[in-house]
Order: sequence, then structure tokens, then C-alpha cells
Amino acid sequence: MFDQSALNQTWAVVSRLIIKHPAFNEAYQLLKEAYLFNQQTGLTKNYWVVGPTGTGKTTLMDMLVKEFPPVDRVDRKSIPILAINIPALPTIKNLAEEILVQLGDPLFHRGSAIDKTIRILHLIKACDIKLILFDEMQHFVDRGHKRAPAEVADWLKTLIDKAQVSTVIMGLERTQIILDANEQLRRRFCRRIDLKPFDLECPTSRSHFLGVIKKIDEALAMSSRLDLQQDGIVRQLHFATNGTMDYMVKLMLGAYQIAINRNMPGIDRQCLEQAFSDSIWVEGVGKMNPFSLQFIGQRLDKRGMVFYKAPVLEVIRSKEKKL
Repeated sequence: MFDQSALNQTWAVVSRLIIKHPAFNEAYQLLKEAYLFNQQTGLTKNYWVVGPTGTGKTTLMDMLVKEFPPVDRVDRKSIPILAINIPALPTIKNLAEEILVQLGDPLFHRGSAIDKTIRILHLIKACDIKLILFDEMQHFVDRGHKRAPAEVADWLKTLIDKAQVSTVIMGLERTQIILDANEQLRRRFCRRIDLKPFDLECPTSRSHFLGVIKKIDEALAMSSRLDLQQDGIVRQLHFATNGTMDYMVKLMLGAYQIAINRNMPGIDRQCLEQAFSDSIWVEGVGKMNPFSLQFIGQRLDKRGMVFYKAPVLEVIRSKEKKL
């Protein structure tokens, strides 16, 4: 009988695991540099961080805040890095309110959008903020009203110019629509950082993909390691995760629990097959499961499949139909 407490502890450790592969490290150093540059010179560096869900954008933000946490001073609170998650149904007003909440304004709900912006600018200086990070910017494209991208572009441009702190926006590729809505804002975010899924066709990226799988497997601490020399296993793992960190962790954790339940010393292909349908895609069985003998042998990114990525125009039309 397995120890549920030990399993839960391992699950928690691996879920929080941060694997600093080279592309992630490079992105982190650039954002850290933007913070230090503003701190040391008073000048700004702005970045646009682009990547599919699960490639590490939010982890980057969390790590920066952890390295440069808020500090309580005698007369005020110093907040070196302000991290903002864009509301799920965004407007300029509720984004401004979210910023005021993070800045500790007890009257965050009062006043017009202009009043809130004035208070934000005052608190940015009072709290000695050097870097602002906005995560999930694509919400303004996906769930905002028709004019939302243009409105937030204008508002961001004004805020950035007046605040004079380094700024980072993070989101999916379609965040480009916001930048395109204001040429001056686009110029301020001409520096782009890409966090891409691992690519097996690139030898370096393939090596990093394998390194991450090995790190997760080691963290699971089972008596037997996953055999990555098995015929086709690496490509199957890539098909099953689309080369994305978040899916890699989910797959390995799911397979780990199955192996433990079966009293096995380590993860095998059968564990991975069940974990894919249990933890990643409920319809991923038979020919739609990378670890099945019936698998179609193609990426699962077509319409109706787990890794399908809707074109930007399709997202916009879908939103318009709902309005």
C-alpha cells in the first residue's frame, strides 16, 4: 500500500518545480536587467514577452517578485516590482482598480478611470516602483469589448510615459493586436522575448526538452528512471506535451500517480498512455494517444484536438458573435 502523504508531498514539490532551461534563464536575465536599469539610471527598458500558455511567463513574473520583494519602510511600503494579472473580463476601470489594490489603496473602487490613473501614478512614485509587469494581456483581445485593444493601448502608452518605469507586457501572440492599435506604444515595445515550446527538430532545443523530462523524473524520486532510450519514446513525449513545460509536468505527474497506484518502481509507456488521457486530453485514446500502438503519428494541433491554436481572426470573430 502506497503512502498517500508521501505521494502528495512529491506532487506538491514537482508542481512547484522551476526548471531554468537556457531560454528561460535568458528571458529572466533580460527582465531583471530592465529592473536594474531603471533603478540605476532612471531610464526605462520595455519588453514584450510572448509565448503559448504553459511556457513559463507567469513563472518569470513570480520569480522576479520573489527576488525583489516588497519592503516595509518606516514611512511607506517599497514595491520594487509591481506584478499585475489582467482581469478575466478586462476594462480600463477594473485594470486600474486591480493596480490600486496591489498598491494598497483602500479606496480603489472610487473615482473615474482618470482619477484612478492619477492615483496610480502618485503611488508608483511613492512606492518607488522600478518595473511593472502585466500578465495575460491577450484578455483585452479575447474578452474585452470591440474597442478594448485600442483603449488599453492608449491608456498604457500614457501610463508608461508618465510613470517612467520599465514595463513588461506578457501574453499570447495575439497581444500584437494591442500594440498595433497604437503606433507609439508599439515603438516602446519593439524588444520582444519569445518563450517557445521545445522543438525536436532543433538539436539544442531537443537536448533541453530531454533535460527537463529528466529533471522532472529525478524529482519524482522513484527507484527506476524513465527509459528515454526506448524506441520512439522521446517523440511520443513531445507529441503528448507539444513541447510545453506545463504539459510536461502534468504528464509526468499523472504517470507517477498511476505507477504508484500500480506499485511499480518507475514510469513506463503504459503509465504515460493512461496519464495522457487522464491528465491532458480526455479524448486522447487509441489513435489520438501518442503512447498507443494505434497513434496516428502526427501533432495533435488540428481543429478539435488538444493543442489546436485558433488563428487571431477566428478569435476576434468568435468574440464579435458573442457581443
